[in-house]
Amino acid sequence: MSYKVVEIDSDNVEEYSKFIDQDLQEQLDREFFRGIGAVDDTDTPVGAMVYELLNAELSADTRSRIRLLGGNNDEIKNELMNEYASVIEDDEVVESVYETPDQIMSQILKDNGFSLDSSESQDIIVGIEDIKKIAGLLKGRNAPSYIKCLSEVAIPGYRKFVKECLFKGYRGIMEDLAYVPKSWFDQELSSCVETDDNINGALLIRRNPSGLLYAMLFTAFGADFQKNLVLMMAHSASKAVELYPDGVKLVIRRHSPTVQRLTDKFFASTKGDNVFKGNRNEN
Repeated sequence: MSYKVVEIDSDNVEEYSKFIDQDLQEQLDREFFRGIGAVDDTDTPVGAMVYELLNAELSADTRSRIRLLGGNNDEIKNELMNEYASVIEDDEVVESVYETPDQIMSQILKDNGFSLDSSESQDIIVGIEDIKKIAGLLKGRNAPSYIKCLSEVAIPGYRKFVKECLFKGYRGIMEDLAYVPKSWFDQELSSCVETDDNINGALLIRRNPSGLLYAMLFTAFGADFQKNLVLMMAHSASKAVELYPDGVKLVIRRHSPTVQRLTDKFFASTKGDNVFKGNRNEN
């Protein structure tokens, strides 16, 4: 049987729901996410691939993170890989990387020239019940008035803060921070540091369609940045305990030394899942 490879975007992504879950479907609305799908002779979807461009607007070399590779059989997955190698040339991708708990996906990538290793994931997942102790840091006293919910911050102030983040090279886990509106984040759960009408820190959290919470950006500037990071964590934790029941999960990617130190301190017993990861040079 012959297969045709087509582009997947926000208009047709629901047709690929067999392969792409609702949270990843939503990502195809974002600036640097790309999707390709395979259809059979009857135009029935039989496979899908989703990847994210990294450093696409920076002077650094562009990389690609493969987020999903799925299909009805290995022939379809290999066909998607062949098309992927072709389309990333237009974006001048020099390296592709992946991290996945899916052993079948990792084996297909290995068969297509990727390295393969097994290690702990960068992501840890904690429940509301796990962050109650952080909320307890504010127990008996109110958070300082300069620690605010994102809902209390004006849009111009938010935009100014984003520009400063980009200037300093802080994007959290968001390649598209410059393109995402303030309303994209959970307004009550996300916290900011605002003094003299200037925001100099934020913990921005997104609630995905599945209900899973993601810490997208966590940074602070200035002399008191370490103190403010902890205060924002406590403020958001208090809101999470207030707004969500036990069982709701928060994903934290330990993408920087600062985040790593904080998660080691507050979630010392929590480990990331065992995952497969690797890379391939695309020169």
